[in-house]
Amino acid sequence: MANKKGMNSVAAGLVGAAVGAAVGAGVVVLSEEKNRKKIGKKFNEFKEDGQKVYSDIKDKTEELSSQGEEKVEEAKKVVKSKF
Repeated sequence: MANKKGMNSVAAGLVGAAVGAAVGAGVVVLSEEKNRKKIGKKFNEFKEDGQKVYSDIKDKTEELSSQGEEKVEEAKKVVKSKF
């Protein structure tokens, strides 16, 4: 039978069981120190990669912004010379 949101109770039960199993597996994995260290190392690698991507995007954005400002100034000069 469907509840008010349209999900039937069997599907809700299966989703709940899957989430519970995933949480249980996560607890077991994290209970070992070597696994926590591996996960911590991977997290730090992802964090460093994310910081590099952010830095690259920031640098490129600043470069493009500078180029845009130069183009605007050039366009202003062209417009002023026409009048």
